[in-house]
Amino acid sequence: MTVTKRGKRALGDEINNRGIEELKAVMLPFVHVHKGSILQKSLPGLRECVVVLNPPDLQRKVLESIEVTHNQKTKNVFETEHKLSLVSVHPSLVSHCKLTGKESRTINEALLAQLKKVRLDPNQSVKTKFLMEFIKLCVVIKEKVLVFSQYIDPLKLIMKHLVNWFKWTEGEEVLYMHGKLEQKQRQTLINEFNDPKSKAKVLLASTKACSEGINLVGASRVILLDVVWNPAVERQAISRAYRIGQKRIVYTYHLVAKGTPEGPKYCKQAQKDRISELVFACSSRPDKGKEKIAEAVTEDKVLDTMVKHLKLGDMFDNLIVQPKEADLVEGFSILMP
Repeated sequence: MTVTKRGKRALGDEINNRGIEELKAVMLPFVHVHKGSILQKSLPGLRECVVVLNPPDLQRKVLESIEVTHNQKTKNVFETEHKLSLVSVHPSLVSHCKLTGKESRTINEALLAQLKKVRLDPNQSVKTKFLMEFIKLCVVIKEKVLVFSQYIDPLKLIMKHLVNWFKWTEGEEVLYMHGKLEQKQRQTLINEFNDPKSKAKVLLASTKACSEGINLVGASRVILLDVVWNPAVERQAISRAYRIGQKRIVYTYHLVAKGTPEGPKYCKQAQKDRISELVFACSSRPDKGKEKIAEAVTEDKVLDTMVKHLKLGDMFDNLIVQPKEADLVEGFSILMP
């Protein structure tokens, strides 16, 4: 397992820098870009990390069964992507998916029965295993955890895992925010989570339900279970915790299952961010503020403890710290197939 902090090439290497400068010159007379830095100046800090994880055998078998169909140019790309996202969280979630004829030959009734038996076992998925161990450590240091997914089914399953493994109660130690909650219920939940004296330790949230304006500064650890194409969706999720009122450094973890399309998907997302930064930057010179942030990456004691643990170290393939800095992408080659 390796840790990448600085790379040797920038995401913008293949971007036509001259074309970017010409576009900026055309935009200059009528486009005003506000590069607000109030959060960087007033908050303790934001630390991001891509955590590349090794799926166990059963999970890998199900993932590979779906990927075969994906590689054969399935008609419904979005449906395939949905299946891969769910299975990357836990293999038993394949039961919520509509399988093709080819997939059903591998993911047959016998395998589905086996998956049903291990549904409440987080160790059958590298992401849920990571999550359980991570939350256990965060409880010890009294830091709250915010867990995001773009899909509801993974959050419901994780709720069951938390209740089963930690003997917690939904609505007390673990909270769940989804789109069907009324405004009053949502605000009550937010207040409960942000209250340092409450029992709440974990909030499971849909990225669609937690949009602009929701304040979840009670969390200092943010886990993104799946990868989305639009980087703005990810930024909105992180900004629920990284906002005015936050008193701790916010650590974010982008979980990526090795050997799946999540790696290339994250690379595309990072490139979109980089292009946007190049187009809307006030100048072509590097942002010194961002350089300082990258240089000031502090040791993450929770992640460090997990990586060094004899029984947990094997789940990690790679850690990429501050992944979206312009020169921090050497590790992205590891994400590609």
